[in-house]
Amino acid sequence: MFDFLSKELVRLQEERKIHAFVMLAERQRRMREAEESGRRQVEERQRQEEDEIFKQAREGDCTIESYLEDIILSSMENTAEEQAREEVQRMAVEINDIAYEMESRYVIKQHIRGCLRQFRTCLTICICGYVYNLGHGKGRAIPFMIASLV
Repeated sequence: MFDFLSKELVRLQEERKIHAFVMLAERQRRMREAEESGRRQVEERQRQEEDEIFKQAREGDCTIESYLEDIILSSMENTAEEQAREEVQRMAVEINDIAYEMESRYVIKQHIRGCLRQFRTCLTICICGYVYNLGHGKGRAIPFMIASLV
């Protein structure tokens, strides 16, 4: 009886894994379809714009030279926009790297300052204890020399 139940449990677990993989694959497929649909819409809109310009050129409103000039200008605008977007993304990555490096340096600097404060406090306690035990006289100048070094 337990053997049957354990086998059934394994089968159900495998079935759940397969179902999860199927759901993941379905989600990825839908995302790819949405991306492709977006690309298709952009291409269709560009094609419609170019067709409209061509129709105007055929009707005599403008010349073939102006038609070609419009196509070249629109492609130049698209290319410039893509290049600007890439440049902004590259600069954002570069700024992010610089900010991360500065933040890391700041954290290290704060850590070193904390360690130096602790060291200064410890050194002051040790020196003051030493001077206190020596009494008056020659030992009093030691805290001033070391305190000026720290």
